[in-house]
Amino acid sequence: MKAIAFGEILWDVFTDTGKKTLGGAPLNVAGHIKRLGGESYIISGVGNDELGNETIKYIHEMGMTDKYIIRTSDYETGRALVTLRDGIPSYTFNRPAAWDRIELTKDMSDSLFSEEYDVLIFGTLAQREQKSRETLRTILKAAKARELFFDVNLRLDFYTPEIIIDSLRYATILKMNDEEQPVILRIAGCESIKELMNRYSLSIVIVTYGKKGTYCYSSGKCFHCEPENVPVVDTVGAGDSLSAGFLYFTFSGYPVDIALAKASMLADYVVQKRGAIPEYDETFRRKLLS
Repeated sequence: MKAIAFGEILWDVFTDTGKKTLGGAPLNVAGHIKRLGGESYIISGVGNDELGNETIKYIHEMGMTDKYIIRTSDYETGRALVTLRDGIPSYTFNRPAAWDRIELTKDMSDSLFSEEYDVLIFGTLAQREQKSRETLRTILKAAKARELFFDVNLRLDFYTPEIIIDSLRYATILKMNDEEQPVILRIAGCESIKELMNRYSLSIVIVTYGKKGTYCYSSGKCFHCEPENVPVVDTVGAGDSLSAGFLYFTFSGYPVDIALAKASMLADYVVQKRGAIPEYDETFRRKLLS
């Protein structure tokens, strides 16, 4: 499959250890798609600073290109201080950050809009500032993508009802968690997932419920997959790995229930590791891809 993701690149800095890992939901999804064997790209921005240099190096090490990443001297590379309580993260972001000012050069636009993609991935967080929001709108209107995957990420006050509604109008696939679901339904003026899907022409809606598993609504059916009872190190990036797994296996021809089960298996693996995009050991890779 071929995917392109738009949005934040940031470093998760853990307050308990001081260690940092590269993340940001769009990069996490793109990174896992790449690790699974897909072709993926990220549209974002980083600063002309040490973290920006580390970002580009890491992206190259994952086998991805930085051709759609803007470097800027005006804003620092994104950071999120992560505090874990019982394995559950809370975040404090620097603002503004380089990903608040994502722009496309002419060369970027020419390359981006000449290609065809299976899916374009975007969320709410990178829409908190006008410049990146405007760039995203241009991309949503012009990019050649079979599906538009809207990954809700309601952080602090970094979203508005207008951003949610506008994103829903573009989306064909929606993902959110159980805390975000009532907010989205209220903003959309809907009483149920079914009504939401009909109003906004969504073909698939995914709702994650943590330890209670994940629900996937598609073609008038509801599929449910429960996680395995595994030791949790942290849950940073778990939902992003599930998104990536579901997209990869869906576009690889698997039926929805099997794609969801494999995506859940990947999320179970990720929560046992530190960091949002851990490398896969060979035993796990063979099991997941079999």
